[in-house]
Amino acid sequence: MGKKLYRQIEVERLVAEAEEEGLAESGWLATMADMMTLLLTFFVMLLALAAPESQKYIEALSEVGSAFGGKSLVETKAEEKKIKKKDIKEELKKVIEDNNLSKDVIVTEDSRGLVIYSRGDFFFKPGTSELIPETQFFLKRITKILKDTKGDIMIEGHTDDLPLKPGGRYPTNWELSSARASSVARYFIEDMKLHPGRFIVAGYAEFKPRYAVIPANRGKNRRVEIILMKK
Repeated sequence: MGKKLYRQIEVERLVAEAEEEGLAESGWLATMADMMTLLLTFFVMLLALAAPESQKYIEALSEVGSAFGGKSLVETKAEEKKIKKKDIKEELKKVIEDNNLSKDVIVTEDSRGLVIYSRGDFFFKPGTSELIPETQFFLKRITKILKDTKGDIMIEGHTDDLPLKPGGRYPTNWELSSARASSVARYFIEDMKLHPGRFIVAGYAEFKPRYAVIPANRGKNRRVEIILMKK
């Protein structure tokens, strides 16, 4: 009877030790479960990024940034673009100031993008579409800056509200404004070797003035605008 009891106690002890050892060794299951959860989250994120809707893509990027306790990738990219635009604007202003053109050329921004435009007859003599040599020098100076940018470049031609004299090369201000914009684009493309696919050319005659349509502002409204378009 004693031996039988002893064997029973020994068996129970061995079973208890085995159970304790098994529990200790099963700790890796918790780590594996955490890893599987993380992998599942990662693949869900990849699925969201692969979705065709741009809004889902943006939301996923934002969630990734927030999950790591920092700014989202969207916010970071937006800040980089803002800094780049500021640098380009400052470089253009420096070229204008270094060449004493502050009274003739303006750099500003609007809903279209970064805008460079002339005041008065800086680009052309009245009634013509041939670039003035001094203007070519200015365009050459800003070409290096334009090469460092991406996206479309819009060239707009504008005239004042006076009709052209009959019998001239251009019958109306429509043709004159379009020819002037084309001359600037052609200079960038043919002489400065900028890619022609970046350019958009438009002539608006006298119908998009920057200043009030009065005799004192006619020189200001005769202008060419170079717009670095927003993507």
